[in-house]
Amino acid sequence: MKRTIVIMLAMTLLAVSAFAQNDVTFEVDSTYAAQNAVDSTLAGKDIFRVLSESHGYYSHEGKVEIDQPQSVARAMSAHIAANADKKMTGYRVRIFFDNQQTARAKSESVASAFRAQHPGVGVYREYENPYFKVTVGDFRTKSDARKFLNSIKGAYPSGFIVREKINYPIL
Repeated sequence: MKRTIVIMLAMTLLAVSAFAQNDVTFEVDSTYAAQNAVDSTLAGKDIFRVLSESHGYYSHEGKVEIDQPQSVARAMSAHIAANADKKMTGYRVRIFFDNQQTARAKSESVASAFRAQHPGVGVYREYENPYFKVTVGDFRTKSDARKFLNSIKGAYPSGFIVREKINYPIL
């Protein structure tokens, strides 16, 4: 009897530890948290319009009709438009920082080369007397910025992380 209980307990502990090892985690500024799976195919799209249109991949599944007053749709559009230019504190990666006479031209070439290599990542050029600066990305956490910096460190070895006001990144 005791032997059976010990074996069952050992099997339960092995199953729990195997389950725990399969959890996906990511680093958030020296703490760990479970990462949620995110479907980025709907990022930046009006979900009401996507649901009500039958097109492409979802056309075989049917069409969804949304019965809502036009005032709700207008209010939602107005809310999105009013908050489109708001910023939050976050992190970016500075890939260029110079004050030589050729800095303006260099910053333009660095920014355009980065856009070509990494489409979809925000590129921000600015002049703060006497420096021309190029920063990239919009990251909510420092760990996300660090991961991105590590991925581009070969092409931009002098890159570093800066805390700035950023655009709201797409979740």
